[in-house]
Amino acid sequence: MLDGLALDGMAVTLALLLVLGVLFIFTGPQVVPDGKARIVERLGRRHRVLLPGFNVIVPILDKIKRTGFDLYTILEDEEKRVSLVDEKGNISLAEQRLDPAEMTLIAKDNTEVIVDSVAYFKIVEPMRSAYDVASFADSFLSIILTTLRQEVGKQDGDTIITSRDVLSENLRSVLQEATSNWGIQIMRVELEEIRFDEEVSQKLSEARKEELMRRAQLVATQAEADQLVVKSDAEKRAVVLKAEGERESQIQIAEGKKQAQILEAQGEFEEQKLIAEAKFLNESREQEGKAKGFAAVSLALAENPNAIVALEALKAQEVVAGAIGSSTNALIIPAETAGLFGALASVVKGLGSMTNTENKE
Repeated sequence: MLDGLALDGMAVTLALLLVLGVLFIFTGPQVVPDGKARIVERLGRRHRVLLPGFNVIVPILDKIKRTGFDLYTILEDEEKRVSLVDEKGNISLAEQRLDPAEMTLIAKDNTEVIVDSVAYFKIVEPMRSAYDVASFADSFLSIILTTLRQEVGKQDGDTIITSRDVLSENLRSVLQEATSNWGIQIMRVELEEIRFDEEVSQKLSEARKEELMRRAQLVATQAEADQLVVKSDAEKRAVVLKAEGERESQIQIAEGKKQAQILEAQGEFEEQKLIAEAKFLNESREQEGKAKGFAAVSLALAENPNAIVALEALKAQEVVAGAIGSSTNALIIPAETAGLFGALASVVKGLGSMTNTENKE
């Protein structure tokens, strides 16, 4: 009987091991698709996150969470809600888009502004997104509406139209700060459209048209003024250039006259210099000739002292002959012909001596 009980216990153990083995084979291995994640609960509590690839869980103790999720996004103006979790409990880690309906907001100047926004996000911590926030999409929408209402209320209608990028960045910063505890990362926020209602839009269009016409008129007026200024500057520049040209012309003429006077003065100076040099040269040669003549006479007198007496007598007779010749009633009668011939012979002899002296030199 004890043997039978032992056999029954072994059979039960084997059966349990077999059941556990089957459970492990069919429930233990978990293959998570790429771009997905699964949450593992152990004994009803959050335990860990299975990332893409092959994973193993403990049967009976661990269970894949497949229900109780409130993760979805809103598309097409709240008409379509898309769940971020499939029937196998796979949570999408891809970038998602949340497109709420258009919101009518009041600007600082009490203008009604219609804003159409869209937010792009992704789940980075699936466990926090699944357990730490209730009604994820509605909470998301509430934050967007509150933030846009505050940002639009700070500005007037005209400023809002031109500050779309600023609104988008402010909204993204607020959403990121608010959803960081939800395991959500805000990628970007865009304002697809900002407009006013039809009545306001028409008034703004008319005002804008008038403003554009006024600016066009101002531009045309400014263009005419600029053209006049350019023309005036051109005329002024022409007058200045003409005056400068005349002044340069007068300067050139004066420079030409001055240069001509300088050249003329230089020519006269050179001419006078050449004349003076020629005169000086002639006088120098004349004095040199006289000096040589005196030297020759001195030498001749040194050799023949009587020659000078004969020469002086000849000069005296020349003077007397000139005086008699100029008289109309004088008659020349040579009284001492022999003496005259003797005087002439002495003169000839003296001249011959002077000539010989010069030839020796």
